[in-house]
Amino acid sequence: MPRRKDVDIVIQLENAIFNLLKEKEYKDISISELCNKAWVSRCTFYRNYKDMDDIIYQFFMRKSKNWWETNYAKFLKEEKYVSVSLFEYLLSLKDKILTIYQRGLSHIFEKHIFDSAINGRNIFDKEQSYSSARVSGSIVGLTNEWVRRGMKDSPEYLAKYLNKEIEYKTF
Repeated sequence: MPRRKDVDIVIQLENAIFNLLKEKEYKDISISELCNKAWVSRCTFYRNYKDMDDIIYQFFMRKSKNWWETNYAKFLKEEKYVSVSLFEYLLSLKDKILTIYQRGLSHIFEKHIFDSAINGRNIFDKEQSYSSARVSGSIVGLTNEWVRRGMKDSPEYLAKYLNKEIEYKTF
């Protein structure tokens, strides 16, 4: 478990990057400016992250892991609940998701979706690998369209489409 101080630093840097992204373009944000806004040193930044993309990526990975661990028992009881819960979770991050999409950083979010699907799975199992890629691609596609439309549709509405895609198999 990370030390409390380390957790605080991570949260400070996450808050700083998202606040700066609301104010300016990503390319116009420097590491020094980010560190000043977060009240941390550049050394502290580089001890925790390789670059600014990594802050955003790690933010979504941490949030996704927490969502999964919190809901896993429910998912075991009712598999279809996963889709609704996923889009409810994404809706809870609407402000951050819209911000990164508006700043042209959707690739970071998309990488997190693909990496989350593979996390802990046997990537050498061809069927499992392709299945994870198909589901991840569906989630990314639906989320991209949802964001384009302002994330106004309900999680249940999106889950309906994801569930259709997951059930559709051409073997």
